[in-house]
Amino acid sequence: MSQNNHHCPLCGDVLIEVEAALNRTWSNALLTSFGSSQLQIRMKKKRWMAFMNPSRSAAGLYCTQCGALTIAPSIPAHSWELGLDD
Repeated sequence: MSQNNHHCPLCGDVLIEVEAALNRTWSNALLTSFGSSQLQIRMKKKRWMAFMNPSRSAAGLYCTQCGALTIAPSIPAHSWELGLDD
């Protein structure tokens, strides 16, 4: 990400750079039989697609004022599917 000041589209405050990941605690893993988690998104009238999985983290911007979080997809195939890569 660039070093420019980014501003939150919801409240206008400054966004800070963060790393987003799907992390699991031991208790969560035991309760869910070590199952895997995915962050999925769906655009209107489209199918669900994995946006992030536990084996990949993603760059993000976080607003400390309102809590808004913007993350970039961490699965290359879906970056292409979303039209982000040519």
